[in-house]
Amino acid sequence: MPPSFSFTLFDLLPGEPAWIPDDIELRIPEKTAIDPSNLHYLITIPWHDQYLELVDEAYRDFFKVVLPYLHARSTDVHVVTCLPFIKELIQAGEETVDEKVIRIAFMLHDSGWSQMSEVEIAHSLGVRGLSLSGDAINPKARHALLGQQVAQKILGEYPFQPPLTSKQIEQIYQAILFHDKPEGLAAGGVIPASVKVVCDVDHLWSFTHPNFWQDTLRKGVKPDVYLENLGKDLESYFVSEPGRQKARQLLEKRAAEVEAWKSWMQRN
Repeated sequence: MPPSFSFTLFDLLPGEPAWIPDDIELRIPEKTAIDPSNLHYLITIPWHDQYLELVDEAYRDFFKVVLPYLHARSTDVHVVTCLPFIKELIQAGEETVDEKVIRIAFMLHDSGWSQMSEVEIAHSLGVRGLSLSGDAINPKARHALLGQQVAQKILGEYPFQPPLTSKQIEQIYQAILFHDKPEGLAAGGVIPASVKVVCDVDHLWSFTHPNFWQDTLRKGVKPDVYLENLGKDLESYFVSEPGRQKARQLLEKRAAEVEAWKSWMQRN
């Protein structure tokens, strides 16, 4: 961790102010019909075009077509931040996969949030760890169905060269529909390799620097408690050992940041 690691006060919400790392930019909506007591659920990391540099050049034009469907729930930043994990998990795994299918599916997997209301988005974040419960389940299921519909529209119009095969398209739809519930495909104990990668790359977002701190506010949980929650849920949250291993590495980094946060709080 850099010696200059420091924190900034975030006090734009009702209730107790919070300190977040000063390299993280967060925003709350200027206009919303949601109850002020639930406003923390709508905190987002704003999009900047510099993020496009994280997208492989071969897929950048396609991503720009998908991008308008990702400007909800920090999904745009989520996708580009996690895209580099795809190659890492593929290389660490033992199964043969179609990387093109995985990249396209991952860019599209959360596009359904753009079709949902602020209330549904708020409900989807009503958990303190990783396990879904209560009001969070239905929006999560609905965003996957809507995401498949968005994918059908985009894939039907985008001029891939060479064109996607019908098998590739079906694999993309499958990964979108089941990225939050891969166990639904485990007939005979087998989850398709492409779905495993999309699922675990998606879940690594919870362990990244920007989302960890964003979610302490969105989920209303202290950093040290959230760190503990992530650790408890880690093993069951991932469907591949490469995914778990990468999550453990990221969790160690978040643990160091939480220690820095504790020291900062003691001094300020």
